[in-house]
Amino acid sequence: MRTLLGWNDEALHRFVNSPMIVHSSTHVSMNAFAPMVAFPWFCLRLLTHATGDPQGGGGTHLRTQLTHNNLTDNRWKPHVWWRLGAHGRLARTQLFSRQPRYAHQVLVALGVPDTPRDDLAPSDARALRLARHATTFAYFAMMYRMGLEREVGLHLADGTVEIPVDLMNAFSLREGEFLRWHRAIYRQGLFLRRIGEDRRLHPLSADEAATLGPGDPLRPETTLICPNHVNLGHAHRMGVSATIGADRMASYEQEMTGVLAAFLAELGESHAPPQFLGVAGLDLDRLLPLPERLRDELAAEGGKASLPLYAAFHGGQLVPLLDVAFDHPTGGLASVVTRRVPEPWART
Repeated sequence: MRTLLGWNDEALHRFVNSPMIVHSSTHVSMNAFAPMVAFPWFCLRLLTHATGDPQGGGGTHLRTQLTHNNLTDNRWKPHVWWRLGAHGRLARTQLFSRQPRYAHQVLVALGVPDTPRDDLAPSDARALRLARHATTFAYFAMMYRMGLEREVGLHLADGTVEIPVDLMNAFSLREGEFLRWHRAIYRQGLFLRRIGEDRRLHPLSADEAATLGPGDPLRPETTLICPNHVNLGHAHRMGVSATIGADRMASYEQEMTGVLAAFLAELGESHAPPQFLGVAGLDLDRLLPLPERLRDELAAEGGKASLPLYAAFHGGQLVPLLDVAFDHPTGGLASVVTRRVPEPWART
């Protein structure tokens, strides 16, 4: 499990000594749709092409998965799981109810759902063997996705470290640092959040947050959660060279950089923003084609092609198929919005 998530000694030593760190921040879910499904590929190729080394030159992909997204997260649809059955037919597994009383419940506060033990594609069966050891839905989904991605070659051995957002918050807001962070957050007009008994996130006044204090890092449901911009700032403080985002992040990235600069200055720290690469589009229908029968089944069910389907059909050929995008001009099979910074690959 430690090796799967990059928490083993080899991956952590590589991370500490990496000359280049590329960063992505996705939402935990059993699904990953375009273009976010290809974020690990973008990070993989940033490392291998920028360094000229097929092993990434000792670089690391730092992934900070959002574990407090909720069941109403429409971009990732965590309430349902799109996959293949054992006989190659489309399967739609309902994981959580869509009834209003379950809306906005955060994944890190939910238990591991029941999932089939049979009628699974081989890739799903292998990925679930470790994932079922998780104690929350958020970590279950995180481990499942990483299992699929490692199997199809989207990560370098010891070249990816997962740091879930709740864990980053527990570290930054720990005993001895809590008052400093609390003061900086509320002086900037921002606020902390907590998970209530209804399993939803609730904003806290400065007094409420001070009364609660640091949570228990081994009990994610007690962790206080920083504002979204500050959550990305946790990663920036680790010396990120480049960060990958989708169209929504591209729309607020410049605003976020300004918020982070002011917040970190309040902490007494400088801010060196990484080069930003916004994936505006990726034509996976051409890069990773699926059988017409499956596309018709998805359309009939109102579904979209997701990582489990791509992994089950393309397996170890998934990365070479994505690499075809390099043979086409930007804006053809893939379009990326960039913001350049001085010496973009230098880690500080």
